[in-house]
Amino acid sequence: MSSTKHHWRISMYLKASDITRYRREGFLKVPQVLAPAETAGFLEEAAAMLSRNKTLHWPSGEGLVMDWVPDAERESAIMRRLALHPVITGIAEELAGRSLRLFKSELLRKESTGSTATPPHIDEFALPISGAPVTLTAWVALVDIPEERGCMSFWPGSHRVKGADEEQDLASHPELMFLPRVTLPLRAGDCTFHHARTVHSAYANETHTTRISLATVYMEAGARFEPRTFYGNGLNDDLSRHLATMQAGQELSGDRFPKIRWKD
Repeated sequence: MSSTKHHWRISMYLKASDITRYRREGFLKVPQVLAPAETAGFLEEAAAMLSRNKTLHWPSGEGLVMDWVPDAERESAIMRRLALHPVITGIAEELAGRSLRLFKSELLRKESTGSTATPPHIDEFALPISGAPVTLTAWVALVDIPEERGCMSFWPGSHRVKGADEEQDLASHPELMFLPRVTLPLRAGDCTFHHARTVHSAYANETHTTRISLATVYMEAGARFEPRTFYGNGLNDDLSRHLATMQAGQELSGDRFPKIRWKD
């Protein structure tokens, strides 16, 4: 596919004003990046993976925030197609304004019973990469996600707060919690994009339908490994084991971290 046709396709989903708004606010909702038939196919594979794969857990004092299949793009060719979907990756590069690589994808599940709210947080302190200024996550809804099913909320402009790359940012900047937030219910096939420094949270799932989504992190094509104390946190997943073999400053490249830009 030519780059001209590629950009024409992306322009169907993204306007110049959307890019400006994303860079100002740190997040953006793009409706229906997936066609209904695509969404149905990805959901079928996602449900199968969640039933057969071992998942990692985010516990809370009151229950379970969510669980997830790590390295989803390496566990399933179908999930890899979603993580490298030409529309999603094209939008990600337009928002970032430069060439990107895939860092990781996680298949997320927030159960219909016993789930708790996802607390406000930023992603960057858990991402051991040097591409902080443009690192972003594409979060694809594979089922309808109204507020009561655990949709996400974002704090506009929080990615531009000085010091937002520190783990203790939310504690050292309590004023963020008093800023207006934007809650974004999603239809299946919708996608949000958010900067790694944007504060975000999610409601508990109070419905009878499991919330299922794929979250994929993209980083600058030239990003390098930058060890973070938090990353992995004892998790025995393939990515954590791979990063444990790397040296600080080593380029994140190769098939493990593929470039996402389409070639002519």
